[in-house]
Amino acid sequence: MKTIIHQICNEFHSNICEFFSGNIAVDLLTAEKEISLCVNETICQLLTAYYEQVDAAIYEDKASRKAAGLTVVRRGDERTVLSRFGEIKYRRTYYRDNKTSGYSYQVDEIMAIEKCQRISTALGLDLAKAAEDSSYAKSSRQVTGGKVSRQTVMKTIRESKPVEEVIEEKRKVSVLHVDADEDHVTMVGGKKSIVPLISVYEGIERNGKRGKCKNVFHVSEYGKCNDELWEQVLSEIERRYDMEDTKIYLHGDGASWIEKGLEWLPNSRFVLDKYHKNKSIKEMTAGLGRDIRGGCEKVIRQALDSGDKESLILLSRGLLAENPQRSEKIAGAASYLTRHIDGIRICIDDVEANNGGCTEPHVSHVLSARLSSRPMKWSKETLINLAPMLAARSELEPLRREQKISALQARAVTAVRKSFTGRHNLGLPDPAAIGRIPALSIGKSTPLKRAVQIYA
Repeated sequence: MKTIIHQICNEFHSNICEFFSGNIAVDLLTAEKEISLCVNETICQLLTAYYEQVDAAIYEDKASRKAAGLTVVRRGDERTVLSRFGEIKYRRTYYRDNKTSGYSYQVDEIMAIEKCQRISTALGLDLAKAAEDSSYAKSSRQVTGGKVSRQTVMKTIRESKPVEEVIEEKRKVSVLHVDADEDHVTMVGGKKSIVPLISVYEGIERNGKRGKCKNVFHVSEYGKCNDELWEQVLSEIERRYDMEDTKIYLHGDGASWIEKGLEWLPNSRFVLDKYHKNKSIKEMTAGLGRDIRGGCEKVIRQALDSGDKESLILLSRGLLAENPQRSEKIAGAASYLTRHIDGIRICIDDVEANNGGCTEPHVSHVLSARLSSRPMKWSKETLINLAPMLAARSELEPLRREQKISALQARAVTAVRKSFTGRHNLGLPDPAAIGRIPALSIGKSTPLKRAVQIYA
């Protein structure tokens, strides 16, 4: 094994020296391109040598193979795995397990590479991460130069999950704002569906006219029932905050799944999102003249701010008589505002209730930019994994990664590992032997002795 490593390292050394000894000045762009190619190629060669040596160690350990019930079927089967560094091509041995009547490549199990896997786990995570912002085809071109298919990129999403954020200490705050809304997506087959998004933050920090949500985090899940979704939201809040005496404002459009959050979030009150409030007011007054419309909207807002349902109902009746052709729209908008009048009036009674309510921007930036801003269709299997990834925007990890090393495999790895142990295996002198060299054992300091001491 050490001979192979020496050959690969010597070749790498020669290539680097040849590159820098050229007649043309080395600019940074050329250096980055050429040296990275050389480094990646060397890494692939080293990994190939390592795995082939492990495979050889298993084959040569006949006693352990017999005890494990493994019989050689054939040797030298080739396999190629695309990694971050390039293609790793290696040969391995195919075995039959006499105990289970199954067949396996022992070195593939050590590599944690599944039967039909064509790319490394790390490269798969890179593809999945790129697919958070780009289409499958663009992600493939960006990460692998188009060497993998769109189907492969989709598969990497389904096999990945966001890394859970580590919370070192719970925060204690007096107020939390929770925005709840959904993105409308098109499923395979043409049906419409929704992907919910819940955003939790400590209020809005103002910088001039611009606002920023303070310490915001998002939760998005597809396919979960309302109770499961809000239970997860509560768990994420309790991981981060000491909830004693914390007041929660739940902002949204009043949909039933959003109001379900009031049952899960302690000390919470509902606040109707201003976007949906203003939209309903305009639906009630649409079709009126400009002057009349402005006056009606003013009266409606006064009734809502004071919690005067009777005045709102009387005004809606007058609008129905004035515009019978729009009776359905007017009645629906009036009923919506009346039903959520407490969620509107809270902004007058409680000033802190106004320091939140960013549902539409959250959905637009977190979900819609990837899921629905352009014509595309999604499958349930993909959205189950992609929605949490878009919400977390953290590093990714494999969804399932269970690697069990057998005693036979462990012995083979140990045998190969020993070939790397000690300086002598790298072709370097043993420091213990340096003192036994007569020319270096004398007390007098010489250039040769100083050079060796620096090395040692």
